[in-house]
Amino acid sequence: MVSNVTPIFKFNYKKLRFLRKKYGCSLRELADKIDYSTTTISKWEKGQSVPTNEIVAKLATIFDVHENFFWTSDLIPNINGTVFFRKGAVLPKKNKIEAESKIRLFALIDQKVSLDCNLKQYQLYDLVEKNKEFKALRRDDIAKKAVELRQVLNLGTGPIYNMTHVAERMGIRVMFSDLESENIDAITGWINEQPYIILNSRRLSSARIRFNLAHEIGHILLHSKYSQHIINNTQYHKEIEHEANQFAGLFLISDRSLALDMDKTNMKFLIELKKKWGLSLQALIYRGNEIDLISDQQALFLRQTIYRNSWRIHEPLDKVIPIEYPNFYEAAFKYLDIDVKRFITEISIETGLKISDIERILGIESKNNNSNNILRVLK
Repeated sequence: MVSNVTPIFKFNYKKLRFLRKKYGCSLRELADKIDYSTTTISKWEKGQSVPTNEIVAKLATIFDVHENFFWTSDLIPNINGTVFFRKGAVLPKKNKIEAESKIRLFALIDQKVSLDCNLKQYQLYDLVEKNKEFKALRRDDIAKKAVELRQVLNLGTGPIYNMTHVAERMGIRVMFSDLESENIDAITGWINEQPYIILNSRRLSSARIRFNLAHEIGHILLHSKYSQHIINNTQYHKEIEHEANQFAGLFLISDRSLALDMDKTNMKFLIELKKKWGLSLQALIYRGNEIDLISDQQALFLRQTIYRNSWRIHEPLDKVIPIEYPNFYEAAFKYLDIDVKRFITEISIETGLKISDIERILGIESKNNNSNNILRVLK
C-alpha cells in the first residue's frame, strides 16, 4: 500500500541509515540493489545530497515501508539507558544493532499509542537497586527483592499464571519478535526512562520464555542503574547475569514453595512440577540442587536423562503449556473502545510504517504470523 500523503518535509537521511542497519544491509548490498555507488548512498545517509523521488520509492520497496517514512518529521527514538542482551554466545555487532533497532521502532509506536491513549508507564518501584557502581548482591538480598515484587503485585506465593501479564502490569512494554539470531533469547532497552523488552519468537517454549522474561525483570530491578560500561565489563558481566538468573528462579518459585512441593526428585514428578509452576525441567533441577533438595549425583543423572532424550531444546510439555503473548495494547484498545483499524491506519500515515508492521509491534496480529518479508527482499 502506498501512502497518498504528500511529503512536506525534507528527506530524513537518518532514517535511511537506520533501516539499512536494522536489516543488516551493507552499503555494497544496497548499492547493488539500486544500482548506485556506495559513495552516493553514503552521501545520502550523511545528508550531503538527496535521492530522487524515484529512488526514494525504490528504497521504500526494498525496506518495506511507505515512501513518506523518509519524509515525515518523526524521529526514531534513541536508546538512552542501559541495554541488556540475554544471549547464548558472543554476538556480532551487526546482530546487536538489528535487535536494538527493533527496540527503537517499538518505542516509536508505543510513544504515539501511549500518548494518545494515556496508557500506564513504567513505575520506578522503591525496591529497585540504587547502586550505580557494581556491587555483588547476596542471594538472600535477591530473594528478598523477588518476594517484595510479588507482594507489590499481589501475586501471593503460588505459581504465576502469566509472566507477560506481570511485566505489563509493571508498565514494562513487551513484544515478541524474530530476533533472527538463535543466540539471542531477549533484549531489554531503556528509552526515556521506559523499559522495553523484546523476546525472541523463535524460542517458542512457554517455560523458557517465562524464565527469560523474569530474567529481564531481574535486570530492570537489580541492574538498571548501572552504566553500559559496567554491564559490558567482562569482569562483572558473568555475575550480573548470574544475579538475574537467581532472581528469575526465585521469583517464579521461592525456596520455601519449592521445598514444600519437591517431595520426589524423579523425572516423572519433575515433569508434573513443570506443569504446575511453568518452570523448565533444567531450571527445576538447578534450583532443587541449589538448595540441597536434589543431590549432586541425582542432578547429574537427571541432566543425563535430559540429554539422552534430546530434551535440551524441546522438553516435555513445551507444546502443551501455552505461550503467554503480550495483551497490553489489545486490552487497552478494547477498554477504551477504540476503532483499532482506523487508529492504526492513522499511525501508519504519520510514521510511514506498514499497517502489518504496526500490528506486529502492538501484538494484535495473528499469533502465528512470524514471517519476515524484508529478509527475502534484501537477499
